[in-house]
Amino acid sequence: MDKFMKLIVLTEQDAQHSLTFLARSAGIDVEQKTKLDILYSGTIKARTLVAYPYSTIDWNKHGLSPELEYLLQKTSVCLFQTERLLVNAQQAVFAGLRGIIYRDEQPNRILTALKTMMQGELYYARTVMSELLDELLQQKRLEKKAPLCLPDNNLLTKQEKRIIQLVAEGARNKEIAENLEISAHTVKAHLASVFRKTQARNRVELLRWCNVVK
Repeated sequence: MDKFMKLIVLTEQDAQHSLTFLARSAGIDVEQKTKLDILYSGTIKARTLVAYPYSTIDWNKHGLSPELEYLLQKTSVCLFQTERLLVNAQQAVFAGLRGIIYRDEQPNRILTALKTMMQGELYYARTVMSELLDELLQQKRLEKKAPLCLPDNNLLTKQEKRIIQLVAEGARNKEIAENLEISAHTVKAHLASVFRKTQARNRVELLRWCNVVK
């Protein structure tokens, strides 16, 4: 991905946030806005990264907030001020988030995160990316085994079962959307529902769930 030219820091108040100060100290073109300003102002310029404060909603229980889903449709987004227990980093990667800056991170780590993401790179812990790669490789191995047999019950809708089948075939969100003639946003919403119903944290766990309950 190309480098980002501007950073927008979303806040609840007008007072300058420490993230805005750190970004300026690193020479980043940064603008601070309230959520209301950005959510109702219309378009966001290309090559802009939006830093979204995420500290109260438990993603593991409720999925993405409507605000965050809306922003992800408009621009690239990273999270900051995030409590570690509220967000599963692997789900954040699959959702398309550029990175996560946790509330307890030191200023030098925050600066590294900002510089990394503004260069167009993802910012996640090496362990997260390593585990994710391992799981993707495991998924590929699972795909080579016998065809997936979905459980015959009413837990999942027909559309959710179609999406799971495509996931088992290795399709990514964009490919699933094209195959089913729906939007990528709708695919994300269906997957969030599937993860919630099956208590799976990622695609590999979802496929394992299917093999267990069939």
